[in-house]
This record gives sequence, structure tokens and C-alpha cells, in this order.
Amino acid sequence: MGLVIGTGLHLGTAVCAQDLPVEEEPVIKPPAEERPLKEARIDTERFELGPYFGIYAPDGFGASSVLGLRLTYHVTEDIAFEASYARSRVDQTAFRRLTGRSLLANDELSYWNVGASYDVFPGQIFLTRKHTINSVIYVVGGLGQMTMDDRNHFSMDVGTGFKLFVTDWLSVRPDLRLHVFETDVTGEKALTYNLEGTIAVGVFF
Repeated sequence: MGLVIGTGLHLGTAVCAQDLPVEEEPVIKPPAEERPLKEARIDTERFELGPYFGIYAPDGFGASSVLGLRLTYHVTEDIAFEASYARSRVDQTAFRRLTGRSLLANDELSYWNVGASYDVFPGQIFLTRKHTINSVIYVVGGLGQMTMDDRNHFSMDVGTGFKLFVTDWLSVRPDLRLHVFETDVTGEKALTYNLEGTIAVGVFF
């Protein structure tokens, strides 16, 4: 009887030993070394001020250069209010060639607007293996006033852009917007859609 019991215990121990997991060395070892990244930090100041320049294309006319100034107040990390003022010109060259006269008495164009922006996709750009730049894709919209042909028009604008935080106090932002307002330069009231593409530089303070 003792022999039977001893044999049974021996077999049970052998079966349990076979079921135990065996630790093995991995064929490919993951790198244990962590590479430190130098990340551009964002300044804690809430105000951002800077110029912007680019191309403004009035509906039905040629595109001209635009130069403006923008002040931004960052309410939170993702929401900001901004105010802009810019000046441009209405290129009537093509219209003059067709008709021999000018449609507008004054080529000067200017606008101001106030609005808000929302950061949709914050992220990072890896310049090197050890250096990154913070970035964000945002949407923006606002209301304002457009002055064209010495007449003021209520306007709306919507757009999107891509902001790069070059340092903790400097940002660069390519921006594309659509300005919409009602005008009657052709004799009939109609909505006009003006495209604007700019690059802005902002300083935090």
C-alpha cells in the first residue's frame, strides 16, 4: 500500500511539474534604453501678438497681397479669442482689359474682425530623434466689417490653420480663411466669397 501511494505522489508531482510555465529568454529583446526628448515648451503667458501677410483674393477680381496684425487671448489650452486688422487692394486689371473702365472707384480694401479659435488636433513634429516641436490644427470663425470701394459691409469669416510653436515664446501659423459679405458692386445685392491665405508670426507676452 505504501508503494502504491508513493508512486501516485510521484506521478502527480511529475504531471504538475509539466504544467508549470517555463521562463524563456525572448528571441528579440526590446531596447531598454530610453532616449530623452527635448520638447519645445509653450509659454505660460496668455496674450499673443504678431503680424501676418499673404494673398487676398476678392470674388471676381485678381488676387493681391494682404498685410495685417492679430492679437490673440488664450482662454484655455484649446480655446482662444482673437482680433485682426488688415489692408489689401482690389486688382481690377482683368476687368479694365475687358471693359476699358474700373468697376470700383477705390482699389483700397481693409477689414477688421473678432472671433474665436478651437484647437482640434494637438500634436508634435519630430525634427530630429531628440528634438520635437509642438503643433496644433485649429478651426476659427468670427464676425467683422469689410471696407471696399469706400463702403462698409458686415462680414463673416471661417477657416482653419496649422500652428507651430517654434520656441516657448514664438509661434508660426499658416492660415486659410473664407470671408463672406453682401455687396452690390454689380448693381444687384449678392454674397461675395473672398479667399485669404496667410502666414502669421506670434509672440507670447
